[in-house]
Amino acid sequence: MKLLEINHLKKSFGDAEVLSDISMEVSEGEVIAVIGPSGSGKSTMLRCATLLETIDAGELKYIGSAVTVEKDGRTEYIGKKELQKIKGTFGLVFQNFNLFPHYTVLKNVIDAPVHVQKRNKEQVIREAKELLKKVGLEDKENEYPSRLSGGQQQRVAIARALAMNPQILFFDEPTSALDPEITAGILKILRSLAEEKMTMIIVTHEIEFARKVADRVIFMDGGVIVEQGSPEEVIDHPRNERTKTFLQKMER
Repeated sequence: MKLLEINHLKKSFGDAEVLSDISMEVSEGEVIAVIGPSGSGKSTMLRCATLLETIDAGELKYIGSAVTVEKDGRTEYIGKKELQKIKGTFGLVFQNFNLFPHYTVLKNVIDAPVHVQKRNKEQVIREAKELLKKVGLEDKENEYPSRLSGGQQQRVAIARALAMNPQILFFDEPTSALDPEITAGILKILRSLAEEKMTMIIVTHEIEFARKVADRVIFMDGGVIVEQGSPEEVIDHPRNERTKTFLQKMER
């Protein structure tokens, strides 16, 4: 089943075109790694897909439901109520965690399921405690984010995203703010989610991780998808010169 479809997406900021013509599909259970140099449009694509940025042209669909419609040559979004429903199908983990500083770890995880999804609080707390155990933070539920390391905060952010029971998870450079030792722990969690067949789109600069875990690798540069395919095709045997140059730089 296709969970996400992006067709001919375009996005500019002022006169600067950031995304030229992006089309991709994501199927259930698929793990996609998005790689490419800084400024290639990777994060903007993610922000457009997760409705944090509005697109200028093109089409977005989640599980067959259109998020945008073409009207008089313009791209318009569906109504607020329908958008809210679609937002419940995905979760997003940022590179800078975005936790509520005045909430405990547990409250950070349970807040949206209780107040946005209106789910039973006791049930949500039980699930949240299981998720914190899963990410190795069962003893930190009463701590505040300021008392946690960067790696621990990112684990809370992952647990918080999972608490919404999303069908697809987006990660925007989840390890870029972390040192190598802590990065290994976060990548281990992502690997276990991949083994559980969690559908994920991960913008990452961790090429080795992409090679081992992704079903498909997308290489972006200059606001376009230059090349995509299996890790073996894109990372080990790239066809495009831009991909080859980027990977050679990353290996240095």
